[in-house]
Amino acid sequence: MISGRFRALLITMIVILAGCSAQQKQTPSQATTSSSTNTTEKIQQANPGFLVGKNFALLEAREYPWSTLGRLNVAGRHFCNGTMVSSRKLLAPASCLYDLIESRWFQPKEMVFVAGYQRDDSTISSVVKSYQISQGFTPANKSLKSLLNNWALIELNNPLGNYTGWAGVTSQTHPNDLIIEAGYRRGWEHIQALFPFCNQNTARSTSCPSRNEGPLNRFSITDQGLVLAPSNVIADQTYQSWNLSPHPAAPQKSPYVTSQPQNSVQRLLVDLKYLETNTSDVSRALLQAQQDLNIPPTEEADSTTLYHLLKRLNALYNGKPAS
Repeated sequence: MISGRFRALLITMIVILAGCSAQQKQTPSQATTSSSTNTTEKIQQANPGFLVGKNFALLEAREYPWSTLGRLNVAGRHFCNGTMVSSRKLLAPASCLYDLIESRWFQPKEMVFVAGYQRDDSTISSVVKSYQISQGFTPANKSLKSLLNNWALIELNNPLGNYTGWAGVTSQTHPNDLIIEAGYRRGWEHIQALFPFCNQNTARSTSCPSRNEGPLNRFSITDQGLVLAPSNVIADQTYQSWNLSPHPAAPQKSPYVTSQPQNSVQRLLVDLKYLETNTSDVSRALLQAQQDLNIPPTEEADSTTLYHLLKRLNALYNGKPAS
């Protein structure tokens, strides 16, 4: 009797152990599959593309040349887009500095400029020291003269441009210039947006931000950086008296800003099919793109590469080969 019970118990334990053994053999396989799936998902998310939808991109504000753009926050009431144009000076719309309700100009101490602003990070910021208004601008006047002179040159307490670089400024554009619009919009106040196809060769209704999202600044992008090229052209007298320069400059010091547009270049490589979303071989893709675009094969994601990649993207968007 005892022997039979023991035999039955032994058989039961063998069956249980065999089942456990089978489960143990399956578990590593399942874990590997699960781990492999998670790893694949992470790799696939590692290289996002540049464009959001069909006509705009969201930028990494802490890399040059986008670091030259920022937000002028005024009296806790509103903000407008500003562009660094020297180590301490920036350009912004003069209308942003005027309080229509109280019929007065805001005081410098009521304004703070945040360069490279992104997702509530206001590390690179300075209080306004003083400002000048372009001759011919009248706040309540909607005339063409007032519109064309809607500019303020703002001096900061701190030399933010040393850390962000700055944009050049021009009063002329040429047909072959690569024109873009960029800045902070209503509804997207905490991240920079770029409209890379908002230029002379495309329809505004499909390639540019809608008017109700607020005005963005217009730029000519070059192989050195950004050049502010406003639609409301800065008058020659103002341009000269403010000593504006057409030449952009990269950051002299960069504890807060990446001196090269690595993020933008890598994402553009994805959109232009040089880089797959599920590979980390960025160097090979970058070198191939530089060779195809006939630019020095430095394997560096510099401003020259950014310019040529955006130029190629525009050519594809417009359905014609890049020149």
